[in-house]
Amino acid sequence: MRKPRIDNGKTERIPKELHVFAWNLGGRLTAFGKKQVALNVVERGRAWHWTKLPKGWFDLEFCLVHGQKKTKQVLRKLFPEAS
Repeated sequence: MRKPRIDNGKTERIPKELHVFAWNLGGRLTAFGKKQVALNVVERGRAWHWTKLPKGWFDLEFCLVHGQKKTKQVLRKLFPEAS
């Protein structure tokens, strides 16, 4: 028998518009999960998906470490002062 999940306030609900990018993360996100969803939006989404990201989800350093090669190149061009 599974133990019920305790909601400790450290998770957040996923906005409906972003469910397609977080299908494998369950219905709620941790801080790391938010960064994963933001990276998925950057790499697999369209420009309007950026507007659906809640404030504070996009982490440039995380994307530069975990992103794909082309994503890293583009982000370094967009944010030269951070790389």
